[in-house]
Amino acid sequence: MWYVIQTTTGREEELTDVLKSMLPQTICEKSFFIRRETCWRLKGKHKIQQEVLFPGYVFVQTQAPETLFYQLKKVPKLSKLLSDGEEFLPVREDEQEFLESLITVEEKDGKEVYLVKRSEIQVDEEGNIVWAGTPLSRYIGNVVRKRIRKRYVVIEKELFGKKRTVLLSVRLKGEE
Repeated sequence: MWYVIQTTTGREEELTDVLKSMLPQTICEKSFFIRRETCWRLKGKHKIQQEVLFPGYVFVQTQAPETLFYQLKKVPKLSKLLSDGEEFLPVREDEQEFLESLITVEEKDGKEVYLVKRSEIQVDEEGNIVWAGTPLSRYIGNVVRKRIRKRYVVIEKELFGKKRTVLLSVRLKGEE
């Protein structure tokens, strides 16, 4: 099962490296954080970058959350396993399916990178999305805000016990 560890924003990669080096694979099968492609306009040109999709959140796959919890106590000021006060909260099955549908796993510099790529879209004259490629295609009904000129849409989804907004980058059909 997947669990969520909260850490200081900006230290997600550091925590995943620490988990991989400190914990045996029997306790922590994998640890990762999710990035998303973003598109910035700089001097009239689009520039593609990557940033963390859920700042301060690291995902771990484990079958032993209690053991993981005690091992995390050895990691100073870096982490806290999400719980409701009584038990550790796994990522629900529907939430995990949602996240897996967004993610593309790529190899970069010998590490796995969990990345949400930009979705290709087609819009009509009024700016309404008439077609979308993956990963957005499954969540068109969840779009609560769109800024086509700025190349993003915001979808709303129940995640980690709260209604959250997820910003996804888009590109127009035929655009590089």
